[in-house]
Amino acid sequence: MNNKEFPEEGEILLGTVERVVRTNVFVKLDDYGKEGVMSFSEVSPGRIRNIRKYVVPGQKIVCKVLRVDEARNHIDLSLRRVSTREKKEVLEIHKRGKDALAMMGVIVKEKKKLDELVDKIKEKFGLGEFLEELMAKVGEPKESLSMLKKVGFSDEEANRLLKLISEKIKERRVKVKEKISLSSEAEDGVEIIKKILGEAEKKAEVSYLGASYYSLTIEDKDYKEANKKLKNILDNIERMAKEFKCNFKHLKEKK
Repeated sequence: MNNKEFPEEGEILLGTVERVVRTNVFVKLDDYGKEGVMSFSEVSPGRIRNIRKYVVPGQKIVCKVLRVDEARNHIDLSLRRVSTREKKEVLEIHKRGKDALAMMGVIVKEKKKLDELVDKIKEKFGLGEFLEELMAKVGEPKESLSMLKKVGFSDEEANRLLKLISEKIKERRVKVKEKISLSSEAEDGVEIIKKILGEAEKKAEVSYLGASYYSLTIEDKDYKEANKKLKNILDNIERMAKEFKCNFKHLKEKK
């Protein structure tokens, strides 16, 4: 559960399809314990002949919060407005939450204490975010140990959990990719393009796709960090393209 009562407009969330009534899909939002509603027009553009091709009761889906009316306890959702990248990020956090619970279960055998630890963590974090924070601090023993002890782990439990997290980091790497168009009409355009992409190659894998199209790939420990790094690279390419009067287009994923 989230410590906020209602989600914010624009928030991307994981939900469980509960039922379909006429032309509406009712979804239980996992992080809030509240139900949202999604019209068929927000499931997919165009006419839907068979809704079961898109969603079925019990299915986990990633959706976007369109509107929140707290007075009416009403939340409007959308499935079709969620990009591929946003879906990956939310599913990664959800998976990380399951990983966190599994690792905690290995360390803490007593169910009552495990439940207490989970409740304490959820006062400030989702389990996925908690694990993400720990993974970021795993190279800083004092900070990571302090973080675990604050929510109720003993020294021994904290050290064992950090060891498991370190092993998890070594096992998993993720990749994110974006496509761009970059060209120059200047006499030394080829050299300019090489200069711009040369900067990008210091931090990403750059591949030529033909006809002024390139792909950029970042590999990192999680989608959030990889996407953050990729955005910084794209921002820098755009800045340099303007400086050298190049034609630049970021070919974003369709929603």
